[in-house]
Amino acid sequence: LGSSRTAHNFSLPLFEHGSTTVAVPLPLPNINRHWGVSALFSRIHAVDMLLILKTLIIERSVLIIGDSSHLVTSCTCALRELLTPYEWASTFMPLLPSHMLDFVNSPVPFIIGIAVENTKSC
Repeated sequence: LGSSRTAHNFSLPLFEHGSTTVAVPLPLPNINRHWGVSALFSRIHAVDMLLILKTLIIERSVLIIGDSSHLVTSCTCALRELLTPYEWASTFMPLLPSHMLDFVNSPVPFIIGIAVENTKSC
């Protein structure tokens, strides 16, 4: 990855008097994906993570429940990324709205995230 990135320079008017040159390596790293994977592994033990991945590979449902919507979304997206080179072909909802909670009773396999902060209104 590091060798395929080249820096592109451009000028931005950051100050009142003039601009500054900024160098940005492109393509930009997918920080959200990497952050989600690290957030996932910091909260789930390795043995449990293997069980979750095995569950997904045999197309069973996984429900991620967390305290905050941004963390739940990142972790659900990371689970889908960890299936690479396979692609999740079933239902994927990084953050399920609280009015759709009945969907977890669905017979189809899914990866769904639910934030506890979103269920307080139920």
